[in-house]
Amino acid sequence: MKTRQRKLKEIIAITLVVSSNFGIVAPALAQTEAGQEIKNTATATFKDGEGNSYNATSNEVVIKVAEVAGITITAQSPSNPSPNAGDTLFIDFVITNTGNDPTQFFIPGSATLSNPGAFEQNGKIQIVEVNGNSITPRDVPDAGDFTGDLLGTTGANSGSIPPYPGGAVKTGTITVRVPIKVKNSAISGETLTVSLGNTNPVNGQNVDRANNENPNDVYTKDNDNGVGGETNSTPPSNGVREAMATSDEIKVGARLQAFATVLKAVSSYNSGTNPNSFADDVLTYGLALRVENPVPSPTGFIASDLYGTAINVNSDTSKSYVLVSDAIPDQMQLGSTTPVAPSGWQVVYTTDPLSTNAHKANWLTARPSGKITRVGFIYDTTIAPLSKGNVGTGTTVAGFSFTVTPEAGFTGGQVANIAQIFGQSQPGAPVPGTATQIVYDESGDQDFNNGLGGNNPDSTTGGVVPANGGISNGKADPAGDGTDPNSFGSPTGDTNKGNDTGTGAGTKPVGGETTVYIIAATPLNGPENKPAAVGPTDNNDDFTNKSIVVPAGKSPTDKLINVELAFTNTVQNTSASPQEISLLPQHININDLPDGTKVIISNPNVTGATATYNFNKGAGGFVLESGTPIKITVSPGSNANYNVTVQLAGEVEQLKEFPVVINAFIDVNNDGKPDGEPGNKTINRLYTNYLSLVKEARVLEANGTTVVEDYTTDQAKLSAAATPGRIIEYRITYQNISSSGGTDNVILPANSLEITEDGTAGNNTWFNLTLDPKYPTSVNGSATGTGTIQTTTAANGSIIDIKVYINKPGDIAPGANGTFIFQRKIK
Repeated sequence: MKTRQRKLKEIIAITLVVSSNFGIVAPALAQTEAGQEIKNTATATFKDGEGNSYNATSNEVVIKVAEVAGITITAQSPSNPSPNAGDTLFIDFVITNTGNDPTQFFIPGSATLSNPGAFEQNGKIQIVEVNGNSITPRDVPDAGDFTGDLLGTTGANSGSIPPYPGGAVKTGTITVRVPIKVKNSAISGETLTVSLGNTNPVNGQNVDRANNENPNDVYTKDNDNGVGGETNSTPPSNGVREAMATSDEIKVGARLQAFATVLKAVSSYNSGTNPNSFADDVLTYGLALRVENPVPSPTGFIASDLYGTAINVNSDTSKSYVLVSDAIPDQMQLGSTTPVAPSGWQVVYTTDPLSTNAHKANWLTARPSGKITRVGFIYDTTIAPLSKGNVGTGTTVAGFSFTVTPEAGFTGGQVANIAQIFGQSQPGAPVPGTATQIVYDESGDQDFNNGLGGNNPDSTTGGVVPANGGISNGKADPAGDGTDPNSFGSPTGDTNKGNDTGTGAGTKPVGGETTVYIIAATPLNGPENKPAAVGPTDNNDDFTNKSIVVPAGKSPTDKLINVELAFTNTVQNTSASPQEISLLPQHININDLPDGTKVIISNPNVTGATATYNFNKGAGGFVLESGTPIKITVSPGSNANYNVTVQLAGEVEQLKEFPVVINAFIDVNNDGKPDGEPGNKTINRLYTNYLSLVKEARVLEANGTTVVEDYTTDQAKLSAAATPGRIIEYRITYQNISSSGGTDNVILPANSLEITEDGTAGNNTWFNLTLDPKYPTSVNGSATGTGTIQTTTAANGSIIDIKVYINKPGDIAPGANGTFIFQRKIK
């Protein structure tokens, strides 16, 4: 049965149950009474690299004894998602006891069909599995019934369902089967979803059934005392719970069709060590793909996984692969860095001319010595296809990247290319109009299958011609393809925004858009006196990290107000001529900053040169509020400083980073926007504290070694395991959440860290209700951690026990973490 969640700010309330099912080891002392709260909060102090002092407080863990109910339902895939008229099929639903005590479920006699005009329930609903064990199917009567009545309340496969213990096991579950028939009158394209249960909201999980009782509900029933493992004399504190689930869509006469989207972006541009030469410039592209599971699927189709199509690899055409291909842009050559592929993918190359379409080219797994015309990535779907994923979200595969560098004689200008993906909906020789027809997409937008849906994209087999979005040779044509207006960043981020109409659209009615990047002389922009700093990725994510000081003892869930910090950055003119460098604030992600946040940029060398920007999500980012955008004229090869003040709006959470990007760019077209022009970014990152303390617990048998429930903050799992006499092992995980990497960035180490666990300080009650199981055999009791440990003892009832644990792990670098662990045995 599942715990009633009680939100006290964001305190983690962990509820424990006393049950003979859990193998209680008889404690030597009196048991802790039900309803007692064992509270635990840790505190810490530390310093940054400049010696400034900081404080940190962990989340509070509260352990309370109670009984609760819980239920979830998960719909399994239909046995036949694409039936014909007159066919039969079934849908299984797995019902899980997510509470902390055995319970019964009510199973209704009928499911809800979204389209009863074309489908019908084909006989009785049946229970087919209990705790993962197949049973002789047990019919559920039309009026429904409780599992205890249908299966009894004793035995391994009884209707008294034990709590789900977590993990991959099926203990605590039953599987219910709903049989369906497609009526003979159903026509192609008719759809159906099947729902078991009836909740408000629809498809609710573990919701209160009070005031929402319906005959088709699936809900919990508390066992009578002494029946089916029931030991608690009181009913669940959260009452009767119910759940509902709805199946994937079933479509009559639909054709299996994979829907693929290839995504591409310029990940970074590095102008090299010589800003006056293009020879060492490196342009990095990132690619990703999505296998879509759209809602709804286009008429006449049902979403399929993505399979491979026949590709010539090392002169072998016997295998099928999903191919992601990208033609090397004009005046560019593949970089010397080996392209990167995600796990399970293979990098391939071809020297065939672009007049040969990518899926017909001869590909090589070893890098050839000749001029490489395309780089590719292949995935062998012989063992398993690329999954379509969940309805509405699909599956995303990211992590593809490659670099290009200018050829000799390149004098700057536009670099354009476009990525392609090839595959099939089902394996086999490609046949137009069937599930083996080629699947094709081009990058630059969010449309799958190049906007063609299930139409044949291959003009050589009677399909759509390249000019209308069919398979092309992959040579970028900005005039015909159009251009992606936002092609710099992550391929899965705010990129691939091309459209088939309006500004930037090409002459094609559908299809992808080219990725265009303009290479020109670029200024440097970085932390104070370090304009050439390089971040974790490149010199566009170098950073200055700073943190406010949070008052000692302040709960990490308390919000902060009036948060403000000042930064100083430095720009450098890398060219041989004076340059006017423009400065603008930007966001990384739209949700990084609260609405109303102000960023003030000023030129300290010019009186009154200040521009104030207001962050407005509705407007898409920063909006100039007052002043004139800052432009600093910098002599050749010289540096100039500028100041940035970040004022966060409203209440903000602790232990968060609030990054503000400052883009320093050459406004070539004088439109005030860094639209493809040479520029360099640095990040001013404000932290509302940067050392987190997270407390978890696990439950051990009284021997202190046998794990009953591993580390978690999951209420139901810990509640099903913890009893008096067993041991609660607390783990405090400390982590420096600030970022690091690169060179010449301003980082935030957490030096001289000291963590304190005091059993009676503040709201803590753990000292009086528990004992250290290893004291006095060990002077530090059960405490373990990096560095040194100190303890303080006091009277705990009639004995002396450890009351305070202190761990001093030393200096914690950005991104580093560690743990401090101690045990307390419940009295």
